[in-house]
Amino acid sequence: MIQRIGIIGGRGMMGRMFKPAWEAQGKTVLVSGSKDHDAEKRLVLESELVIVSVPIEKTAEVIGRISKWLTPDHLLSDFTSVKAAVVPKMLQTNAEVIACHPMFGEVESLKGHNVILLPASGKTKRLAPYQRLYADLGLNVVVMEDWKKHDESMSVIQGLMHFQHILFSRILTERKVDLETVLQICSPVYQANFAFACRILQRDPHLYTHILMDNPENRSVLKQFVAEAQAHLKMVEQRDEETFEKQFLESRDYLGDLGKLFSAQSDYLIEKLKEYEG
Repeated sequence: MIQRIGIIGGRGMMGRMFKPAWEAQGKTVLVSGSKDHDAEKRLVLESELVIVSVPIEKTAEVIGRISKWLTPDHLLSDFTSVKAAVVPKMLQTNAEVIACHPMFGEVESLKGHNVILLPASGKTKRLAPYQRLYADLGLNVVVMEDWKKHDESMSVIQGLMHFQHILFSRILTERKVDLETVLQICSPVYQANFAFACRILQRDPHLYTHILMDNPENRSVLKQFVAEAQAHLKMVEQRDEETFEKQFLESRDYLGDLGKLFSAQSDYLIEKLKEYEG
């Protein structure tokens, strides 16, 4: 059982959520600010689990700075959404490494949200207690053995989806769309798309900058997105209905039963959106 937890950068959003949650379960949680270098040595030496929770581009630097205090008795983790530059640096330390990716931002309750654990060092003696640490908070814990596959998956889950919503918002801005009129006449399904775009834009732009730019897997996915967009634009311009509908049905077939399941889920979300009084 893990009892002593240290979070470097623990005064940020993630630390503010996890520290009181773990303390409520009787854990000792030490935190340091992202610039509070003097407190890092004590935090590392007094913790079993050390979590680095600083901006993506600063994480490798922090790991390098604390590496001299890490021993095989330590479990080292992080809260970053991109692992390419982080996991190799963690594996250079003496600690057991289980990378972590909470799949959420600031939320009122941790319960029901997903967190991904990636045992990267080949040692798994602390995996079960680390899983329990999150499961006891009501989180859904997903274990991925391959951290590279994590970044590949994030290129679609985060890179592609965020990119689409950011571009959608950019087009609204560039065209100076009359938002009041558009929102009055659009149905809840289109309002939902607008809501998710707004959700991203209300958060830290620095975070999304690095989610998109620090994951090397994003580049090929986003290039493919642009290529597909150009190909579909050509179909529209040439009124190529046959090719358009053929590819439309190919995508439906690829999604299979999941397509039907999530279509029904979208119906549920739309009904709930109609009840919302903001």
